[in-house]
Amino acid sequence: MKKESKVTNKDLDKHVADELKETSKEREIHLFDGQNVAISISNSPEIENLGFSLAHQRNLITEITRFLIIHGSSLVYGGDLRQNGYTKLFSNLVHQYRPSKEVGKLFFKNYFSFPIHLKLTKSDTLEFKKNGVLPVIVKPPSSLGIDESKFYIPEGNKNLFIWAESLTKMREEMQSNTDARIFTGGSMSNFKGKYPGLLEESIFALQNDIPVYFMGIFGGVTSKIIEGLNGKKPQELTFKWQSSQNESYKEFVGYYNSKKSDDKVDYKLSTQFLNEYTLERLSKNNGLTVDENKRLFQTIHSSEIIFLIMKGLKTKLGS
Repeated sequence: MKKESKVTNKDLDKHVADELKETSKEREIHLFDGQNVAISISNSPEIENLGFSLAHQRNLITEITRFLIIHGSSLVYGGDLRQNGYTKLFSNLVHQYRPSKEVGKLFFKNYFSFPIHLKLTKSDTLEFKKNGVLPVIVKPPSSLGIDESKFYIPEGNKNLFIWAESLTKMREEMQSNTDARIFTGGSMSNFKGKYPGLLEESIFALQNDIPVYFMGIFGGVTSKIIEGLNGKKPQELTFKWQSSQNESYKEFVGYYNSKKSDDKVDYKLSTQFLNEYTLERLSKNNGLTVDENKRLFQTIHSSEIIFLIMKGLKTKLGS
């Protein structure tokens, strides 16, 4: 069997540089035209222990986002309005890197769940419009029968139930309008939904067999999802561990499951789904080989990460 030649970091850096040069060509600008690529990201609690900082995470996601925008794709993200959050970052990147001839095109769809969207101001909306951003307002499930003009503080089981159901509905709607998804980082505890946000989003994406890319570089819940895909059962994806991190979450899950006839919080079922998904199925859907996906799980080199994601996207979404 012929041994494959290794790709060096120098080769990867050259490839990325060449890709940037190619973006000036019309055929490259529209490589992902009309494709919605979602980015699932939040700050990882493990990032400093892995030798990185939040600046490293933001820099890498900025480079990936720049490629996606230059190549004509629309970004999809579900987030809030924190001053230093990713909604603001993506909005500014779209404004900076969208093609000058397409300033009227919306390159970024930011989904806002209930009741978060009630915090949107008129100036926020105007800023989004200027930057080519479409705010997508997702109403709460009608089954909740609540006052949709009221902001429910995420405290107490009743209000947390409203938040969890609303976040799930937003993630389902977001997934229905997503062609591919990229994961990195992610908090593992003290979240507002029924599961860690990136875990719930990963299950929706994988269930729909769209191209999905997992970067393990910054740890977080993404690294635990990767462990699940590799057949492991990480303790962080267990109810016991989650309850040990947040006593009120233990009480909430009991309340949540008592209110639901199906779609209950079930970490064993979630881990089983990841275990049974297989790397072969992931590879078939995202355009990378099993070995390339394993490399994406592990590599700490930004050029290699960008190279692999762009290779997979070009194979599956490229026009």
